[in-house]
Amino acid sequence: MDYYDILDIPHGAAPEQIKASYRILVQLFHPDRLQHANAAVREYAEERLKKINMAYSALNDPMKRAKYDDDHDIAAAAPRKRGKRKAARFADDPEPVYAYTANYNDEEVEEWVREEMERRRHDEARYQARQARDAEEQRQREAEDRARRAANANLPRVQMSGDELILYLAPGLQTTLIRIPEGEFLMGSDSKRDPEARADEQPQHPVYLTENFIGKFPVTNYQYQIFKDATGPRKLGETTRWQYPPGKENHPVVNISWDEATAFCMWLSQETGCIFRLPTEAEWEKAARGTDGRIFPWGDAWASTKANSGEMHLGTTPVGQFAPEGNSPYGLADMSGNVWEWCADRYGENEYQGRKKMVRNPFGPEEGEGVVVRGGAFDKGAKHARCAHRNWYYPFNRRRDVGFRVVAEPF
Repeated sequence: MDYYDILDIPHGAAPEQIKASYRILVQLFHPDRLQHANAAVREYAEERLKKINMAYSALNDPMKRAKYDDDHDIAAAAPRKRGKRKAARFADDPEPVYAYTANYNDEEVEEWVREEMERRRHDEARYQARQARDAEEQRQREAEDRARRAANANLPRVQMSGDELILYLAPGLQTTLIRIPEGEFLMGSDSKRDPEARADEQPQHPVYLTENFIGKFPVTNYQYQIFKDATGPRKLGETTRWQYPPGKENHPVVNISWDEATAFCMWLSQETGCIFRLPTEAEWEKAARGTDGRIFPWGDAWASTKANSGEMHLGTTPVGQFAPEGNSPYGLADMSGNVWEWCADRYGENEYQGRKKMVRNPFGPEEGEGVVVRGGAFDKGAKHARCAHRNWYYPFNRRRDVGFRVVAEPF
């Protein structure tokens, strides 16, 4: 993967050229302009945007660029003459639509950018007008919905039961959150113990966490349906009511963005009076592996029969199908495999490097495009199902293999 080719610049490009090309490519592949494209195009654009960001991160920093050039035996060359040409395509690129990322005529690009900005301003004005017209009706509907829910056995609500927090969502529908006690654990990977350890998982280090309660299972389709039915109105652009796939009410909900997962937590907080949120990366990892630094929730040895991974070729499975054999030391199910799970933190590749001493309740970097996902999925192998494995997606992503579980703070 040649970073210069990805940014469509010559090897001798000046910093201004790198920035200009990056701005253009980000505009071309930004998800806002692909809202009406098909799924294959959006997935292609997402992967290409990742490559563009990786290339820019390396080439925009003089020290990183020098190291990259040395590693790849690249000598600075004279700038190429700008002109239209057909783009070189990667072997795994889909056909073709947005595969043209060649040199663009500067005037044409500027005109396109102006037209895009004007279109967005127009769409925003229409959206704001519609919001204003619907505001009063929306408030009235929400008030009526709240009154009905209050009369309906005061649901959702929570209740303590020993070391478990029971969340009642609807008549006959409840789920359990497990208490994770206060204390320290080993976070990250030790390459001597885990041969699959990656650089962003090291060094392994002690972390101290305060007590919390975390969902025994990922949030299911049926549980998410309760949320969607209770909240409204529908978002701009939605034409049909959200409905989970038939026969999959007990499967983990997927195709949910980070913002939508956060909205679910906010709704629970408002309705129950208990603070619900997504787990931090550290909270998720402790719940998955306990305090002894084990590689998988059940121990150090991979066992394909204890998790829904790519070896099973099953798609999503009902939550808890691999319990109790695949459970974590605290009794949590599906911490390895089935679906990736959104965390609260932004992703920082070098986040662990600055943790020289014990840290308390760490919470990722303040900035970053990607949000952490953990746990592997039904379409990934054993190395992704390790408790310490780190991955990330953009918060606006909706993917068929990404869901979430919730954390409740003690009360």
